[in-house]
Amino acid sequence: MLKPWFLLLALFVGMATAYSDYSFETSVNVNPDGTAHVTEKTIFLFENNEERQEFENKLSLGESTIIEWQKFSKNIKFHFRGGISDTRITAKKEFSVSFSAGAVIVEYDVETPLFNQRPEGSRRTIYSLNEKRMAFDVTRTGETILGNNMKLAFEIPVDAELLSVAPPPDAKEANKLVWNGPIARAWELEFAREIPLSQEVNQFFGDALKRMEDVFPLLLLAGFILIVGFILLKFRSK
Repeated sequence: MLKPWFLLLALFVGMATAYSDYSFETSVNVNPDGTAHVTEKTIFLFENNEERQEFENKLSLGESTIIEWQKFSKNIKFHFRGGISDTRITAKKEFSVSFSAGAVIVEYDVETPLFNQRPEGSRRTIYSLNEKRMAFDVTRTGETILGNNMKLAFEIPVDAELLSVAPPPDAKEANKLVWNGPIARAWELEFAREIPLSQEVNQFFGDALKRMEDVFPLLLLAGFILIVGFILLKFRSK
């Protein structure tokens, strides 16, 4: 006769979930200041009706945190680090893939710049990707891993000049670079932006006007003191 604890263990194993990853893609829209808006979409498959029902129950409850959705896939996390804000999480059935597929989409802003910046002249700035801001899995030697059925896209500013990129992207559409896994290596991305001469001139005069506004009260006070001093000197001379 089977012991009660064995029956409980068998029941637990029978109820265990076995969600499988189908695909993952993340799109990084780089802002002119080096910060970014990130959109990550994870698609996973249900192995049985119980898993499908659990997902639908969470949909009806409006589950809205990363931890609550991580049960369905280890890919549901922030893949970029530093000053995360404005996180938005949505989930849905992914019928375009399968009746047994679900998707979780995570959108967030990275307020800490993903790119280091160094000026080159008065109008030109070089942007270099800080790989430490990436939070993908890494090899033992620290190389970033983009796994099977994983896609990464960087969309740099429209006025940017691409200088160097590694590994070579699988696709390039205007200012958008796309990689498809599996890839394991150090990631490099460097581009330059140059502000127009008219913008530099406007910025110069704008800064000058701002400095004048800052010192105007002091100039006014100094003028008032000079006038009062002149009047006092003239009064004493009489």
